[in-house]
Amino acid sequence: MTWRKSIPSLVLWVVWLATRTALYLHATVPGRDGDVGLYQRWYACCFSHGTFPVADPMWQYPPGAALVFWLPGRLPGSYVEHFMFLAIGCDLAITLMLCSSARRGGSLAGAWYWVCGVPLLGAVTVGRFDVVPVTLSVAALCVTGRGGVRGALIGAGAAVKAWPVTLLAGIAPGQQRRGVAAAAAVLAAACAIFASGTASFLAHQNARGVEIESVAATPFMIWRQAGWHGTVVYRFGAWQLSGGHVALAQNASRLGLVLAAAAVIGWRLLIASGRARWRPEFAADAPLAATLLFLVASPVLSPQYLLWVTGLAAACLATRCTTQRPVALAVLAAAGLTQVIFPIEWPSLVYGSDAITGVLAARNVLLAVAAALSCWRILSLTSPGPRGRRDSPSRTGRAAGGGPAAGREVAPGRRGRGSQRPPQPSQPQARSGMFHAL
Repeated sequence: MTWRKSIPSLVLWVVWLATRTALYLHATVPGRDGDVGLYQRWYACCFSHGTFPVADPMWQYPPGAALVFWLPGRLPGSYVEHFMFLAIGCDLAITLMLCSSARRGGSLAGAWYWVCGVPLLGAVTVGRFDVVPVTLSVAALCVTGRGGVRGALIGAGAAVKAWPVTLLAGIAPGQQRRGVAAAAAVLAAACAIFASGTASFLAHQNARGVEIESVAATPFMIWRQAGWHGTVVYRFGAWQLSGGHVALAQNASRLGLVLAAAAVIGWRLLIASGRARWRPEFAADAPLAATLLFLVASPVLSPQYLLWVTGLAAACLATRCTTQRPVALAVLAAAGLTQVIFPIEWPSLVYGSDAITGVLAARNVLLAVAAALSCWRILSLTSPGPRGRRDSPSRTGRAAGGGPAAGREVAPGRRGRGSQRPPQPSQPQARSGMFHAL
């Protein structure tokens, strides 16, 4: 019977090997290496000499990204091939972590979701460096249960690309101070060491406009088909809206980011005060909800951004007990539509195709629905428990650490006046199916 149990894992790795080989062969075709050519140019002119490309407006990344771009250039041979191997190595590490979570009592659904979801996005997975912060984020959710270690991994991810700060939404109440402190320390250290890279990155990011793929740009892309007199222009490495009323979309997007941050912080404050109840599955579910909120509100929505939520959704499914299963399906559908938009029909979108504009609108509506559904499914379970009773943060923190423990609730013991009696064996058995029924 043992060999029968190993068949699903064997099939998983066969699918992984076949799909990743196809991605590598496609991405290494001359002219299809994505942004790797830009990374190679930065390495040759700046990183190999210990400097940052501060004068290049396309440098829009936190300073920790420089290490990712520097490493392939230090190896003999082709920069492009080494970068692709680095990306696939990170992909392999994510798959191993998700499988390890399944062996510790979680679910293999997370690994299957990741293995099948990456090909839906296509070559951007290996042609961009976003898989590196995704690796650090999955490690923070699946590997460690300690707040300090998780916070350090979150800080390292944010030093490479800023979005992993959303993982702070999933730190258990009993681990919040250590997690936030560790994340802040790692991120501050990276910014202090590479101060010039930090300043230029922030300036170039602030100067960006509304990208045509973003949710905020969708009304204008539809209006464009009906006679809007604006145009799309190439600036800061992306196609952006230019023309009348575009400032309104940009201001709305900035307001949306502020409101999203306020909503996440407000929810965390309610959890900390006991007015809302923390549940162990929120350790992975809350980061996915927060990241979806920021994707929908952001004025920039590049295709590789879907890799972020694909990795987080896989981490949710790997814990077995999650509120985000329908959200994960919506993310998977959005990933498939994203590859149609870029790179398959990208020129058609830029030049105003009705059909591809419709695909873009459908993808963005799907992301907005996924964000709303993700938040709703979490909020519906955060109502306070019975009066006078609260989950212990220390117990909850241990259960919400990472891997399969994130899906199990610790049953509190019963205390007597003079002695403590351990719970009867029937008590945890009666509760074992509580989360599985969701």
